Amino acid sequence: MTELRHFTQRLADNILQYPAQALPGAIRSKALDCVLDNVAACLAGVSIQAALSARQMAHATFAKGGAPVWFTHSRLSPAGAAWCNSMAASSLDFDDGHRLARGHPGSAIVPAVLAEATQAHYSTPHILAAIAIGYEVAIAVAAAQQYDRTQTYQTGRWAGLGVVSACGHLVRPDRDQLANALAIAGVWAPNQQANGSSGYANQTGNWAKEGIPISTMHGLMALELSRIGFTGPIDLLDHPSHYDFRHPIDIGLDPGLIADTYFKRYACCRYIHPALDAYRALGDIEPASIARIEVSSFGWALRLANKLRPETLVDAQYSLPFCLATLALHGPQALSPISQRVLSDDRIAAFAEKIDLEIDPSIDSRFPAETLARVRVILQSDTVLENEAAVGASALSSTDIREKFRAIADGRISESLCQQILGTADPETCNINKLQLALAQPASSSER
Repeated sequence: MTELRHFTQRLADNILQYPAQALPGAIRSKALDCVLDNVAACLAGVSIQAALSARQMAHATFAKGGAPVWFTHSRLSPAGAAWCNSMAASSLDFDDGHRLARGHPGSAIVPAVLAEATQAHYSTPHILAAIAIGYEVAIAVAAAQQYDRTQTYQTGRWAGLGVVSACGHLVRPDRDQLANALAIAGVWAPNQQANGSSGYANQTGNWAKEGIPISTMHGLMALELSRIGFTGPIDLLDHPSHYDFRHPIDIGLDPGLIADTYFKRYACCRYIHPALDAYRALGDIEPASIARIEVSSFGWALRLANKLRPETLVDAQYSLPFCLATLALHGPQALSPISQRVLSDDRIAAFAEKIDLEIDPSIDSRFPAETLARVRVILQSDTVLENEAAVGASALSSTDIREKFRAIADGRISESLCQQILGTADPETCNINKLQLALAQPASSSER
């Protein structure tokens, strides 16, 4: 038997040998939650400029095919559809995430797997197992990155390897083809060095941000290229100077990391969420009665741009004061999702000026395992309201995800289509192939 010298070869072997029926029921249910949450994020973002631009480019670039561009009339090749759906799902920062990865695996892996699944008839358990495997690899690779070499934690750096792993489990290339696809996706990943939220550039308010859609497309392209003889540096993951695997996925594959995926209640950077929930924990406060708000949190929350007067939706997604002001004035629904209207609301910008941010060393020491915040509200009467203990972002259950989808669907798709999607994503009767048919129906507000 040929010795599997390289990490990518051993990993490819594990991916291909993992039996879909071995996936535990709890992990299968979590994968289904990830699918529905990603569909919800896509529906929220399908009509914003980033998604419109992506679709316009896709129609000029990609071949027509059988993969639906969700909530539109269009069908494209798997790479084209996945590119469009990933862009819509990731642009509003409403997509799922994982603390160990410090990023968003779902808006790459779910669109890619569902697009690839239109090429042949795959069972729902097989599709959900592929998604869980994609999360496992993507998260483990992200956690293994040596920051002094990569200089960024952005999702685009590692999402493509998750796409290759998930879709490779579906389409079954041979081991060396899959190893090469992993290598191609890894070496072609965007460097993200200028990403404004954690890179050297100061301009956070742009749609390029995390690089998720381009990595999604690269992953599918890498898989197809490897199947027709294209090669990559298959020793990509062998170097401890760049990757230190605490989760040795090349030794055994037990896709359980997806279980710790978190889902978002608000369409903004997750570093902001603890402060929002800490404020809400203080009860209903009349905004006019507030003199100042002090937010104590971890260092990365203060490293965001935090513009008091954001000019774009992306700027707003990375501003703790602006998001907290929006919530205080208009309630949590104004961030679920965030809309263009808030940018022209002068009351929000004025209220944001009342908010001060500081690092709390005790909170900072618990990051990234925990993301916490404490809020202190000083009223005009000099009364002070504050959290007794630091607050973490609230978790969303399967029921919460379905309610999130219902809220987003209201006014965007018909009630019958909403029920159809929820029915196909029901844990007891889920059918991903029927879900694909439902997602091919247009939203009322989408264009091409």
